Amino acid sequence: MKSKMRLKRGNPKVSSFLEIITICLALGCGLCGCTDPAETKSLKEFEKSITREQVHVTIPGMKGSKQLLYLSDLHLVTESDQIAPGQRDEVHNRKVFFSHEGVTAADAWLPWTKYLDSTDSDALLFGADMVDFASESNVDCLKKGLDQLKTPWTYVRADHDIEPYFLEGVSKKECLAYHDKISPWEEVMTMEFDEFMVVGWNNSTEQLSEAGLERMKELFAAGKPIILLTHVPIKPLVDDSLEQKSREAWNDRALLWGEGCDRQPNDVTREFLDMIYAEDTPVCQILCGHLHFSWDGHVTKRVKQHVFSAAYAKNLGVITVSGD
Repeated sequence: MKSKMRLKRGNPKVSSFLEIITICLALGCGLCGCTDPAETKSLKEFEKSITREQVHVTIPGMKGSKQLLYLSDLHLVTESDQIAPGQRDEVHNRKVFFSHEGVTAADAWLPWTKYLDSTDSDALLFGADMVDFASESNVDCLKKGLDQLKTPWTYVRADHDIEPYFLEGVSKKECLAYHDKISPWEEVMTMEFDEFMVVGWNNSTEQLSEAGLERMKELFAAGKPIILLTHVPIKPLVDDSLEQKSREAWNDRALLWGEGCDRQPNDVTREFLDMIYAEDTPVCQILCGHLHFSWDGHVTKRVKQHVFSAAYAKNLGVITVSGD
């Protein structure tokens, strides 16, 4: 099942990390399939460099367990002729900024995909901002890695994925066409398992449409627990700790969906938020990114939310779904 949810500085360690990339790209070996001791050592170093954020989701009565991996905010940058001449220095600076241990996000991407496949996970969730702007070369670079994945995956987008930031003479329509080469555009995406489903709010940096709301209502009425995948977090009602942390990190901006926040809901989106806040909501867990820091807590007493740190800094979400 390859579901694409038709539903996300130099130091002494640099040489070893670059060695990992060289091995993965040149030899095409799997991270768990190397027999040469030197290769195995380098690939283990790649694994050790990842910071994991563990999340446990409880589905009452569920038999067995599933492991989902989450990655967002990679902000992959490649330089190309589509970039406006006056923006090329800025793009280069962003390429350097979104690097880890001297390796750019674009160069780390294929090793990432090899590692993700090596984990024998049940699904991969890409929570948006995987590219920094929607140039053809950025999307093609991302697609090259996605095409190599054997694990089922889904990819919700956000503004950085689909907007022509820093580009000259490129329309948003063209940017969306680049993404069509990855998977068809749908506002609401689903990945269904026997005892729960993952529901993705695609392009959650924009208001939900009326058609999207109706689709959400159908899914909420289906009777299965829902793990909601969205890029932009939902404002918690139980406390203001997430809002305050966002304001501290983002120059007094609460980059959340909710009243008084950066994403102020219209009537349609507000109705959807109320569905999440409702006492009988099927949503048990929200998974999101966007803020480039980690936070774990509750939206309501019943609904948990985890905000994952950015993938460009080698952060990976590990979600275990199991019964009581």
